[in-house]
Amino acid sequence: MYNFKAVENGKRVVGKVVYSKEENSFDFLLSRNTDIILLIGYLNLGIDSETMKAQQVWGFSPFESWGTNILRVPPYVTGELLLEGEIQPGTSWRIEGSEKWDTSFDSSSGWFCIGNSLYSETDTAIEFANDTIAVISNNHLKAIWMKPQWVE
Repeated sequence: MYNFKAVENGKRVVGKVVYSKEENSFDFLLSRNTDIILLIGYLNLGIDSETMKAQQVWGFSPFESWGTNILRVPPYVTGELLLEGEIQPGTSWRIEGSEKWDTSFDSSSGWFCIGNSLYSETDTAIEFANDTIAVISNNHLKAIWMKPQWVE
């Protein structure tokens, strides 16, 4: 299990989340250097090993497999998402159980969520990159929220 820490400091990775329906995938423009990859289903959470900061989320996620829901975006702060612990650069690891995480999309708001979309008072939500929010519960990743721009 990987531990995460949210640091509220107003800093976030600048860029934009995009979704290509043709490629069934998310991307983050401009992409950043990441040499530790944590897999969330088929999505990738990229971490820079020098700073241990999350940089972006990208990867395969077929639109047809998303559930549709009215999603309530959790109250969040802006800052950095840090991965804690000794993890070797150049490696990829799957977050335990994430291959079974639900995916939901709210077409009225444009928000996508993978993981548990229900927010509790003990959770911490942090926007670590533009339109990309991580929800942490007891130092573990509970959900990723993204509001992509749609591209052809």
